[in-house]
Amino acid sequence: MRHRMHQRFVLALSLALAAGLVTTCGPAQPNNQDSSTGPCDPATCLATCQVQGYPGGSCVGDACHCTGQDPDGGVLGTTITGKVWSPGQLVGISSALVHFSTSAPPAIPDGAYPETCNTPTGAHVLTNPDGTFTIGVAPGTYHLVVQKGQFRRVRQYIVPETGPVQLDAQLTTLPNNMNQSGDTIPNMAMVWAMSNGDKIEKALATLGMAQVDSWGDLQMGTEEFDVYNVSPYESNTALLNNLSRMLEYHILFFPCTIDGGDQINDPTGPLAEPAVLENIRAYLAAGGKIYSTDMMYDVFEQALPEYLDMCGDDATINAADSEAWAHLETASGWTSHGRAVDTNLAAWLDAVGFDSQDIDLEENFVWIDDMYTEYEPIAGDPEPPHIWVEGDFILDPSQIMPLTVTFPYGPGKVLFSTYHTVGNSSQQQIQGLIAQEWILVYLIMEIGVCSTPVL
Repeated sequence: MRHRMHQRFVLALSLALAAGLVTTCGPAQPNNQDSSTGPCDPATCLATCQVQGYPGGSCVGDACHCTGQDPDGGVLGTTITGKVWSPGQLVGISSALVHFSTSAPPAIPDGAYPETCNTPTGAHVLTNPDGTFTIGVAPGTYHLVVQKGQFRRVRQYIVPETGPVQLDAQLTTLPNNMNQSGDTIPNMAMVWAMSNGDKIEKALATLGMAQVDSWGDLQMGTEEFDVYNVSPYESNTALLNNLSRMLEYHILFFPCTIDGGDQINDPTGPLAEPAVLENIRAYLAAGGKIYSTDMMYDVFEQALPEYLDMCGDDATINAADSEAWAHLETASGWTSHGRAVDTNLAAWLDAVGFDSQDIDLEENFVWIDDMYTEYEPIAGDPEPPHIWVEGDFILDPSQIMPLTVTFPYGPGKVLFSTYHTVGNSSQQQIQGLIAQEWILVYLIMEIGVCSTPVL
């Protein structure tokens, strides 16, 4: 019965786990299933609870407490409810981890790393599409871990004997800086886009990670990320020619731009250098993440041509730009009427307040002609791109095109969008951002989520 709340203690018994009974945990006696005579063992406690059908179990003092929902639907432990918020406490975040850990979590590596998925020990839950959660936790003192990708907040929290308890939003809001102990955000670098390019910094500023002026331009020096290719910062070659420098970052942003404006160097010029392409592959192979939009497709197409086939000659840098400029309908960009294909993204957009199946996606300037598709999986083959958003194509409205995709390269990942992160219209806004801007904010966090290794 789901309305029933109780707490279960796994008592010290000397019966075998194979008999379907709980194993001992607490002051142990001889002939325990694990033959131990010491205090509660966390690994044994968790395994025992999971075999009995509970999602979590942890030692609290000398007693093993099973937590979560028991097989008949009741909540074990003190009921804790709350909501995980985006940086800046603007919208709820779906599929974020909420973990009550009896020990401090290990530090997130300070740069690119190969993160694989591991099930946390103890009481934990993933949030609903609107960011809310409910979990049963045994009374005691914990490290409350709230995390999505490399955005993480850790605070000590004492779970009381009775509940329910609603967690304060400050405990469950993902951080936008690392000014407080226990707060982590990804190390990010952005290669500058000219003034009429894709202003990703506007979306980051909405999350409180920078400040922008009334035109949406970055106020230099306020950002919680590094900037390249605009004065007074270093050029793009200082980053791309230096693999060690690239590996300092979890995410590299390459927003849509073309040569000119206040950029120090041609944004795609370095991509003609074999050494730079090798650095991009090495960065991804180490677990790095690349986020590129629109006319910065050459970041991946030159280094990893097997995944996406852009319009134009794939072997020629900037060829998709030329193809788009050759058509009157696409020369100045276009709006695609689209929808969220990924079910988790769609549920989140609906929870935020948009219609996930009815989205106008502005400022597309290039398009994807084809993608790698794995019809008969073979070990060692690359994994096909995952489509997040699709929409119609202005040159053939009956044709549905992929607009936002990700694909893995080893433990690394590439995200590409044919439209700008930041749109340019008076569409419906929620907390100052239109739907396509929220989509790519969602994916900034999603791109850092652990992945199962590719064979």
